[in-house]
Formats: sequence, C-alpha cells, structure tokens
Amino acid sequence: MGVKNAMPVDRDVFDYYIRTVHRLFGTDAPWCAAGIEAHQVTLNEWAIGAGGHARTGLEDNVRLDRTMLAPSNAALVRRAAEIAARHGRPVATPEQAREILGLTQVTHKDS
Repeated sequence: MGVKNAMPVDRDVFDYYIRTVHRLFGTDAPWCAAGIEAHQVTLNEWAIGAGGHARTGLEDNVRLDRTMLAPSNAALVRRAAEIAARHGRPVATPEQAREILGLTQVTHKDS
C-alpha cells in the first residue's frame, strides 16, 4: 500500500483485504502486508497488530522518519521487531520462517 496512483493507505481497504484473505484461504493462512516509503511503519503496525507478517527494508523505504535516513536494513528490521514486541508477537527464527513459507533447508555437499 502507498504506491502513488495505485493502492492507497486506507484502514478500511486494509481490513477488507484481510477479511477477503480469511474468507478465501482460512484464518490460519499466512499473509503479509507492505507499505511503501513513509507508509512502511503504518503497514507494519497494521499487519502485525492484525496477526499477519510484515515486510520491511530499504527496497521499499529508505527512511526511519521524515528527517533521518535509515542507516541499514537492520535498523528497519529492528523497528519492525519492536512493533512485534509491543503486540506480543515474537519474531520468527530462520527455521520458523522457512516452516511458515513451506521452504526446506538447503544443504550443500562438499566437493
């Protein structure tokens, strides 16, 4: 959300999409929301608060706030983790993330 001339950052629209995901895929289906630029933190708050996952990073947003550039992806991830903590939502470990996404561990054989 927040892409100019595309998807507005609107709580009613967000809630409609979440209801639609639950109707089509069930309430246990994993989902994620993403906000572009200044809207990233808003969508992180809404998604985490509504039980979904959050996308964050410099690919979508380069600022921590109106006046400060994010020094790294880690700073944006830290902010998302703080939001998750406020909502009582622990951050997934890499193993848990792979399980949520249905990915398998890749092992490399020594040559």
